[in-house]
Amino acid sequence: MPSHDKTRTRPERRRAPAGSTVRLEGLHVSRAAWKRLEALVAQLVRAGIPRAHRSGALDLLVLHPEVAALVLVGGCRISWCATCGAWLPTARDALAHQDEQREHVVQGFLVPPA
Repeated sequence: MPSHDKTRTRPERRRAPAGSTVRLEGLHVSRAAWKRLEALVAQLVRAGIPRAHRSGALDLLVLHPEVAALVLVGGCRISWCATCGAWLPTARDALAHQDEQREHVVQGFLVPPA
């Protein structure tokens, strides 16, 4: 009967310094990124934008950084498609989206200055 080595060693896990990261949705996010995320959530709430919570803001930061940048700066108008969830950074984009997919409902939001 073959003997199995039960003393397997696990690979050493590298950890970030204590207090430098925050865990969100299974990810470790740096404190700087967390502050940006919190600022984005605050702006989304102020503008009355749907999905104004951390996971929606994280999606926006990762998938649509150009829209997130506009929201963080404030004083702009952006649009969101309630049908497919697409973020549209300009009114022209929103009109084109709705022209191409007439069954989609696009909502516009005025983002106040930060």
